[in-house]
Amino acid sequence: MPVEKELGKLTPDQFHRLVKTLPELRKGRDDITKVMRDNPQKLKEILGLNDHTWAEIYEFPFVEQIAFLVIMVGLHEKVIEVGRSEDPQESALRWGDEDSALDQWLDDNEEKIEFKRLIWLATVLQRNILAIMLFHCSMGHLVEQARNGDDDALFHAVEIDRSSLTCPTFADRLARAELTNDKLFFLRLRKALKGPSKKHMVAIQDLRYSIVALRSMGFDQFTDKDLEQLFIRTRLYPNSAGALKNLRKHIQAARKLQPPEL
Repeated sequence: MPVEKELGKLTPDQFHRLVKTLPELRKGRDDITKVMRDNPQKLKEILGLNDHTWAEIYEFPFVEQIAFLVIMVGLHEKVIEVGRSEDPQESALRWGDEDSALDQWLDDNEEKIEFKRLIWLATVLQRNILAIMLFHCSMGHLVEQARNGDDDALFHAVEIDRSSLTCPTFADRLARAELTNDKLFFLRLRKALKGPSKKHMVAIQDLRYSIVALRSMGFDQFTDKDLEQLFIRTRLYPNSAGALKNLRKHIQAARKLQPPEL
């Protein structure tokens, strides 16, 4: 029987622990890039000469992306076990803790793991989280919007992950722009290839991800007390004049742009 919780599928303690992982996830993204940049020979050994791209997986919803990659890596049995526990969210948080069962699993299965797929899993997870932080929605949702004719969504996705241009939806749009000599499209694409704007505050990024996480966990009705405890006391949002009013604006923006299922 599911455990009853104050925040949908999360307790306040679980929410706080989830929030604490966000800076580490951002750091992990930068660490992977640095390792690969500084050791190109190691990158070549891991990835080989071909089959580098993971971008086609962005055609699917976020949850399905992670499910596919978890199966590729061989983590699916453990994930199923966590999902069947009395409190899956608590089991997942504990499993992902430092020096946890996840680390042990990686040690035990080192010879079986195809590290290329592990890199894909880490990259796709991090790019989706960054997309949620900056644009309130996952890479899969951005691709879906682009499939429906929204070029802004395409450019947002390219800002997050340049390799997303190789996913079928984006490749088709790129070919159409080439055939019609769409100069404005290519000017905007060139700008998007520079990456995300530096104007976004880190605190606001974490706030946006936290709002989406709460909504996807079934919690979407925020009192002033909730806003203060969940976002201000955790330093996801600065405690300044008008903070509660501004927080409500962020929540309303998330409701307009992002479905809870990501």
